Amino acid sequence: MKLVPKLSLAFIGGVSIILAVNGYLRVRREVALFESDRIRDNVQIGKTLAAAVAAVWETDGPSRALKMVKEADAQEGRARIRWVWLDRDPSMLPLALQTAKPIPRGGSLSLVATNSDGEDERYTFVPVDLAGSNRGALEVSEPLATERAYIRRTVLDTVATTLMLDAFCAIVAMLLGAWIVGRPMGALVEKARRVGLGDFTGPLRLEQSDEIAGLATEMNAMCEQLVAANERAASEMRARLEMLEQLRHADRLMTVGKLASGLAHELGTPLNVIEARAAMIVNGETTAEESLSYAQVIVRAAGRMTRIIRQLLAFARPRGVEKTRCDVASVAQRTVELLQPLAAKRKVTLRLAGLAPAYVEADAGQIEQAITNLVMNATQSIDRAGVVEVDIDRARARPPADHGGPEGDYLRIHIRDEGHGIPPEHLSRIFEPFFTTKDVGEGTGLGLAVTYGIVREHGGWIAVTSEVGRGSTFTIHLPATPSELTLGDS
Repeated sequence: MKLVPKLSLAFIGGVSIILAVNGYLRVRREVALFESDRIRDNVQIGKTLAAAVAAVWETDGPSRALKMVKEADAQEGRARIRWVWLDRDPSMLPLALQTAKPIPRGGSLSLVATNSDGEDERYTFVPVDLAGSNRGALEVSEPLATERAYIRRTVLDTVATTLMLDAFCAIVAMLLGAWIVGRPMGALVEKARRVGLGDFTGPLRLEQSDEIAGLATEMNAMCEQLVAANERAASEMRARLEMLEQLRHADRLMTVGKLASGLAHELGTPLNVIEARAAMIVNGETTAEESLSYAQVIVRAAGRMTRIIRQLLAFARPRGVEKTRCDVASVAQRTVELLQPLAAKRKVTLRLAGLAPAYVEADAGQIEQAITNLVMNATQSIDRAGVVEVDIDRARARPPADHGGPEGDYLRIHIRDEGHGIPPEHLSRIFEPFFTTKDVGEGTGLGLAVTYGIVREHGGWIAVTSEVGRGSTFTIHLPATPSELTLGDS
């Protein structure tokens, strides 16, 4: 139920209770006044007639006095008057007096009793002072039908007045509630709905001076603060993205520097081959067939060098985020080929499993950088001859608590090494920027932090298991649906 009907019902309920109590007290007061007036009138009639009867009784005798009572009864239209002997046999008394207390001398007695016809009547007895031992009284009686009809009219009038006042109060309460409360509250609800949808424009103006107008003013101020906060957040987000991209580019350049030292030998060997074969051809030391064979060797060596240099340049080149349907297996294979010379220099063998195409919606360059960082990290963790394995599969998994989300299908990229492992006290900090346990010159602590950010931007997470002295396994989880990920298709 809305606020205005609630307030109106509460107001009408309170008014109704007050009016009902007032009507009840009014009816009781009116009935009491009516009864007292009737009793007083009957007593007055009885006393006036009693004085006259006593005087006539003394001067003209009992017959004339009793006749006077009958004449008075005939003239009285509202009540009935008759003579009652009080000193006769009690069984001869009126039914109303047989069970009533005696009439006091000089006073009167009023009571309600049922007559011989079964109807309720009000009886008023006024004693008459007579000479001698005879003692009588005047009985003034009237039916209660008139009194009860008056009570019914009073009750009906009170109920009708209460209902009219209730209706009037209800109309006034609804109109005032709709104008003072309903209209501004509706405007506040509409404003809140627009704020919830992200629309902070159009300040709310209420032409009133109360708490609701104060709430509207505070809501307008809140919207202004939210607009300013959103602008600051957007500016900070742009700066953060720029800084993050610079950080990733710096991490790529650092990786390129390490790769360059490892690729020196890979480029040196084909260069020596090219130089030797070309010198022999220039000096005329070869036959025509040998020259052709040497030229083919030179072409293959130059092609190998070109391919290596292109991979290195492609990895180092800054790029924006472009998510497309890419084959993670091909990205992993290209990354392993690029890092093979650097791993070989450390006597580490790179092994790739799960070569079936595995497609996801992702930025191939960023996924390549993430795999590169993890493979280089794994290679550097091995201080003897060993193996780093890159494996790709698909499984259902539930994201960790800090990531959130339901269980679903995920593409998993496992990078396993046979290095010295990660101590348990360092596992919770390995993705912090600039945290590293490597020797000086081995790393800056950015690689894992950049990799973590890349994977989180793709809606995934990295799981780590490690055992000191036996190696570590880093597993990248990338979200996938049947339309986005396929293992084994061509």
